[in-house]
Amino acid sequence: MPKKVDSSIQAKPQIRDALREAGHRIAEARKRKGWSQSALGSRLGGIDRRHVSAMEKGDPNVGFGLVVATLWLLDLPILATLPGADRLDTRSRFVSRGGVRRIRPEEVDNDF
Repeated sequence: MPKKVDSSIQAKPQIRDALREAGHRIAEARKRKGWSQSALGSRLGGIDRRHVSAMEKGDPNVGFGLVVATLWLLDLPILATLPGADRLDTRSRFVSRGGVRRIRPEEVDNDF
């Protein structure tokens, strides 16, 4: 199974909803082609059915490369249809330091 990643951004309802929606669309496309989860896994280069199942459930720990390969294989332009980061949190913005983009709250509570 995919390795567990602990990230507060992945806990946001909007991220979880987007992952579930992406997984649902992947499952629908796979079924339209008449493929089982095992068959899709085979076409992806021998990926285990459990990984395909995790991806279809919206597991945030599934590798990005696997998701993109699946979208390509199923001819799904899904990344363009998912909610954008501007819907995540009105208090957050992208901050760039050294070329790295990350989400950070505009106001940081440092009263501890």
